[in-house]
Amino acid sequence: MRFGICASMREVAALKTIPFDYLEESVQRFLVPEAPREVFLEQLQFARTLPVPVETANVFLPGDLALIATPARPVDRSRIERYVQTALQRAAEAGIRLIVFGSGGARACPEGYAHNEALSQLGVYLERWNIWASRYGVELVLEPLRYEESNIFNTVSETGAFVASLNASHVRLLADTYHMACNDEAPETLIPVARNLAHVHVAEHTGRSAPGRHGEDLRPYFRVLHQAGYDHRISIECNWDDFAVQVAPAFEALHEQWEGSIHR
Repeated sequence: MRFGICASMREVAALKTIPFDYLEESVQRFLVPEAPREVFLEQLQFARTLPVPVETANVFLPGDLALIATPARPVDRSRIERYVQTALQRAAEAGIRLIVFGSGGARACPEGYAHNEALSQLGVYLERWNIWASRYGVELVLEPLRYEESNIFNTVSETGAFVASLNASHVRLLADTYHMACNDEAPETLIPVARNLAHVHVAEHTGRSAPGRHGEDLRPYFRVLHQAGYDHRISIECNWDDFAVQVAPAFEALHEQWEGSIHR
């Protein structure tokens, strides 16, 4: 198991000690798919000075890059293809092996448009992107989001079933304990989708805080992950009051709860 953090490279570079195994950066901030290559190379040079690798990336698509086309709203397919291919190519070059596809705004189903039609379009995208992801050795993980952030792909149950329906070996599933708690989704719902689970985000429900901040118990999720044989990555994705001060205690709490969930 590898434990990481969702943060910027600059924040991590300023830390005196590094209590995690890897960094989860932002596609838009690090890979900058719509910026000139020279900008990306500057980012990559800085990343290579860090004491930990950048292994994963989130914030995949900008909100203005709408995916779902309707009779009243066309989409810019050329921009979409250019953006995704560039992101995957740069991810591979940077050593990133997993990109999180949350992007609630970009994937949103337009009001009044048929939900099943939106799902069909997203399936076409993902199966096409899977070809490129496979070529570059990068996995795309689809993230269920709380109802307040997305009107499509909200629970691990529905999202896991959708992923399983695709002909896409490099499209997998993410589970986020914060979104699950917000949506009242029980930890046990992870069991049927565990086969396609490739990444996990964690935070406390209260204030989307770091583990240990309010003493919330994440062990019910961890027990299910142990039961399912999950052994990939877990990233803390949370709000910080003081990043430099809180990051070490957060990982102490995370490790304690992970280890404490093994035999209970």
